[in-house]
Amino acid sequence: MKFLLIALFATAASAMIAPLHTVKEKIDGSYIVVFNDDAKTLASVSTIKNSPFFSSLGGRVDRVYGSALNGFAATLAPKALELVRRFNFVKYVEEDQIMRIDAVASWGLDRVDQQDLPLDNSFTPRNDGEGVNVYVIDTGINPNHVDFGGRAYTEASMDFVSINRGGVDCNGHGSHCAGTVGGTTYGVANQANLFGVRVLSCLGSGSNTGVIGGMDWVADNHVKPAVASMSLGGGPSQSSDDAVTRMHNAGVTVVVAAGNDNEDASNHSPARAPLAITVASSASDDTRSSFSNFGSLIDIFAPGSSITSCWYDSDTAEKTISGTSMATPHVAGGAAILLAQDSSRTPDDVVNTMTSEATSGALTDAQSVNLLLYVG
Repeated sequence: MKFLLIALFATAASAMIAPLHTVKEKIDGSYIVVFNDDAKTLASVSTIKNSPFFSSLGGRVDRVYGSALNGFAATLAPKALELVRRFNFVKYVEEDQIMRIDAVASWGLDRVDQQDLPLDNSFTPRNDGEGVNVYVIDTGINPNHVDFGGRAYTEASMDFVSINRGGVDCNGHGSHCAGTVGGTTYGVANQANLFGVRVLSCLGSGSNTGVIGGMDWVADNHVKPAVASMSLGGGPSQSSDDAVTRMHNAGVTVVVAAGNDNEDASNHSPARAPLAITVASSASDDTRSSFSNFGSLIDIFAPGSSITSCWYDSDTAEKTISGTSMATPHVAGGAAILLAQDSSRTPDDVVNTMTSEATSGALTDAQSVNLLLYVG
């Protein structure tokens, strides 16, 4: 082992330095280290992690990724950061950043099962999503809420926040999103299975390293047919975008929020990830919601203004809130319906079918593709 360490660090000293990707709201000292695709993750991480030399420079490996990314999350002092960037198996290093929720019997359900206004006060989708597994990567879920009908699951292995609550929601946002995906009353696919992958705290925020930890878990542990619903976001992040790609390639349909800054979605991750289904928000009058991001990266719109769904603080709680966070689970539910109809569909099949069947041209001020989710 001693000679292996000497060789490894000698290689680092002579290697070209890997790029460092900076972010807007960085978490000081926290980084995501991404390896080349052909690097042996566990062997490389183990060598670095167990090295007294690495530790003496102020380095600590916090979390290892093996599915959504090939690499690890680490706390790195400046000298340790420089050392890591010089390893020839490191593709890039990215500063960790703060990630937040995207949120500022609902009208939204009524809207997505018909193509024209006025609303007809009914919801009749083509199926109920039974047998599809939806992974809600968010603040967790209240698994005991009556609207989930025993179909919501949480456990400690699905919790990636520093204070582990076993995936149980203490914010409300995740339960609300899960309710819109698959609640008996509020859900688009009201018999889908729901898994609370907790990556955001009781305050509704968290780290990119934690979010990618949740994505890594889903990429590695999902059961098909599978959908991931991500009503969260932050600044541009190559590691987040790469993790979406790996989830997609593993067979998970990934649905993400466009963001709530009334600006181009290309300024946000995972909204800008090429293989995600990026969702903008519409209001009940078929206008783009005033807060919704827009642009060429938008794949589809769904209802996101004044959406009522489950809440976290009792087993019957409900709340009405707005955001592209609320639009996203409508689309995740729509994806579940398509997969329940044909479980052999790939993520590409899902987005192609969804967009080809969407209501076209109904929206005002879309500033994006003019497609509204349709599940009738």
